[in-house]
Amino acid sequence: MKLCTTTGDFSCHAKTEFDKIKELSLAGFRYADLSMYGDEAKAFMHDNWREDVKKLKDYASELGVTFVQAHSPAFETLETLDPNENWQEKLDQTIRSIEVCKELDIPMTVVHAGVKRNTSKEETLKLNKDFYNLLLPTMEKTGVMVLVENVGVQDNNGRYYLNSGERLKEFIEYFDHPLLQACYDVGHGNVFRNQYEDILTLNSHLKAIHYNDNDGKRDMHCAPFLSTLDNYSVIKALAEINFSGPFTFECTETIKSKLKEFDKTNNLDNLSLDVLRAYEKALYETGKYLLSAFDLFEE
Repeated sequence: MKLCTTTGDFSCHAKTEFDKIKELSLAGFRYADLSMYGDEAKAFMHDNWREDVKKLKDYASELGVTFVQAHSPAFETLETLDPNENWQEKLDQTIRSIEVCKELDIPMTVVHAGVKRNTSKEETLKLNKDFYNLLLPTMEKTGVMVLVENVGVQDNNGRYYLNSGERLKEFIEYFDHPLLQACYDVGHGNVFRNQYEDILTLNSHLKAIHYNDNDGKRDMHCAPFLSTLDNYSVIKALAEINFSGPFTFECTETIKSKLKEFDKTNNLDNLSLDVLRAYEKALYETGKYLLSAFDLFEE
């Protein structure tokens, strides 16, 4: 597998996508997940965006970095909980993020499914199908695959979440289009302690992963070996289904979250760049160790 991490690792320090890619390459990573999770897609919402994307692609190539997957903007697709959120603006950015993937030769991007209060399973599936249908013309035009991600949240307030492999598979087969498939976040799965079965259930529908650790109770996005994740079972399951996607870290909160718990009075929320660089190098070596143990590491 190709060892990959998200450009979001350096969101706290790097001002541009160029800076983020440089930092990833310095840590040893040769494959990158382009994070457009927050407001990053705004940078491409202008007439000459393709020129900017080409410059980014050329720069990454000079550094020996290849983009292999992406994450599109996250927003409340079915129920706007934040009254300040501009739903149409986020939808436009999501569509643009798919177009950006096409220009960067990225084959797939994650777009979160939505939930709504006091809504049945059947209606939730229908509403999500309606939402992804808004993306379908762009998906078909570009050939970029959109991935639905499992969440680490229990059903609550009448909301039905796609929080298991079985539920993800059911929705993907309900949508019934080859360009809509699954991304499995093993940390989210660890909240329910069901990663092995989930991965086997998804099987050929699984095209990407987000790899991170937590305490089994909450979504923490820690690096492997820092908490309770059963690395052996997860990687064994990936090997058993012949998973061919990249091995992608999403461990952006590894040290930051710990510092918040350690002392909230010393303004330690933001790591120094030197500490973050050291962490990123350790993350690369951890991933290489995990994959090499199963003879799955790919240069």
